Amino acid sequence: MKQAETEDLSVTPADVEQAARDLRPYLPPTPLQYSRAFTDKARCHVHIKVESIQPIRAFKVRGALNKLIRMSPQERAAGVITASAGNHGLGVAYAAAAFRAPATVYVPETANLLKVEAIRRLGARVVAAGRNYNGAYLEAFQAQRETGATFVHAYDDPDVIAGQGTIGLELLADLPEFDTVIVPIGGGGLISGIAMYVKSRLPGVRVIGAEPAGADSMHRSLRSGEIVTLDRVDTIADGLAASSPSRLTLDLTRRYVDEIVLIDEAEMLRAIRLLFEWEHLLAEPSGAAATAALLYHHRPRPNERVVVLLSGANVTDEVMLRALKSGDRVR
Repeated sequence: MKQAETEDLSVTPADVEQAARDLRPYLPPTPLQYSRAFTDKARCHVHIKVESIQPIRAFKVRGALNKLIRMSPQERAAGVITASAGNHGLGVAYAAAAFRAPATVYVPETANLLKVEAIRRLGARVVAAGRNYNGAYLEAFQAQRETGATFVHAYDDPDVIAGQGTIGLELLADLPEFDTVIVPIGGGGLISGIAMYVKSRLPGVRVIGAEPAGADSMHRSLRSGEIVTLDRVDTIADGLAASSPSRLTLDLTRRYVDEIVLIDEAEMLRAIRLLFEWEHLLAEPSGAAATAALLYHHRPRPNERVVVLLSGANVTDEVMLRALKSGDRVR
C-alpha cells in the first residue's frame, strides 16, 4: 500500500512533471521555510511549505490552472463551471480570467463571504445554492449539463490532482531528502497528488494526512474499504469540508498515504495563532491543519525532517480573533 505503484493509474509522476513545466509561466515555486520555533516546539526539524502566497492565497490555483491549460480554445470559450466552499472557486475564477473564459462558481449558502467576494472580483459569476458543498455541487452539475460548460471538479479530476501534485515536485527540488510530509485532507486531491509523486521519487517518505474530526470521510472510507458519504459535515475548516472522497482520490490515498490523523477545531485555532505569532504567517483553519497535526498528534523520531503544508491563508477576521484568543496546550 505504501510503496510507489504507478501502474494503471490515471495520474502519474510524468503528469505531475508536465504540469510543473506548464504552470511555471503562471506560478513561480512557493517557498519552503525552515522554522526554528516549530523545530524547537515539535522536537524535530520542521519545514513549512508556504502556499499562502499564491495569487489566490491558497494552493487550489495549481489544479485549476492545469485543468484550463489542457482544455481546447473551444472548450474555454464555452466556459467553466464548478462547485466550491471557496478556495477551489477562487482557483477556477483565477484560471478562467487568465484565459478569458467565462466562469460560474456555485457556493454553499453558508460560504465564507471573504472568499465569495474575492471570486466575484476575479470576474466569475457566483451562485449560492445548497446548505453545504454537496448541495452546491448537485446544483452546479445540473447547470453544467444544461449549458455545456466544462465542469472543473475540486478533486475528482486527474488534471487537477496533477496540478496539486506539483507541490511534491517543488518539495523535492528544495529538500531532496526528508522523512515525513503532513498534508491536509478534504476530498483528497491535494494529498493524492503529493503522495503519489513524492513516493515515486522517495519511497521511504511517510505521508500523513490531517483531516478534521467533523469531516472525516476519507478516514472512514479507508477504514470501510469503500466510499463513505457523511450525512453531516461539521468543521471550522471550510476548505476541508468534503462529505466524501472520490473513487480516484480514495484509491490514490489507499496506495500512498501512510496515516491519517483527526484534528479538532481547537487544535486548528491554536495552530493558526502559533503560525502567526512565531512565523508571521497567516493561515485559515484548513491551511493550519497540517501544523495542528504536527503539534498535537505526531510523535517524531530523533532528527526527523518533517515538512508541513500551509495550504491557504483566506482566514476571516472572526476566525482570526478566535485563534488569537485560543489557549496553548502544545505538549
